[in-house]
Amino acid sequence: MDAAPATPSGHDEAGDSPLARLEVALSALVRWSESRHIRLQVTRRSGCELSASELRLLEHFDAAGPMRVSDIASCLHIDISTVSLQLRALRRDHLVERLADAQDRRVAVIIITAKGREVVRRVRLARRELLGEVFAQTGTVDLDQAARVLLQVQTHMRQGVIDGAGGGSSPA
Repeated sequence: MDAAPATPSGHDEAGDSPLARLEVALSALVRWSESRHIRLQVTRRSGCELSASELRLLEHFDAAGPMRVSDIASCLHIDISTVSLQLRALRRDHLVERLADAQDRRVAVIIITAKGREVVRRVRLARRELLGEVFAQTGTVDLDQAARVLLQVQTHMRQGVIDGAGGGSSPA
């Protein structure tokens, strides 16, 4: 007797609802982007050898602007000591700097430097090259529509963070 065909990977009993398909596709894209091979390709193409967590923090400064260490930890849902450790490496490499807050000179804020912005630019360019290879067979209209939808979702997520709803982790 023949066995029933296996359910294709990524399909579940919920059927093929748009959210189910989107979750499967986004999960696959995240796994791809976080894979060792792709991280090494980004490092090779960009010349940037930061850890994933250091790069995430640097990109956060690029998007959010100056922040206090405690606010960074809260926003990224990580411990202050973890942020401080990551900042040490970024400061050592002159990618961020610590300045006195303009409103309260007793408080320090962390800002991204021009060198840090250049690193972010090179990393994003390397990622775009890799995405270009992955999406080479996808039409411009489809890519434009996907970008519009994902940017709209990002806006909603940012608004949720501002409103205190959370909506998951920081969408920077």
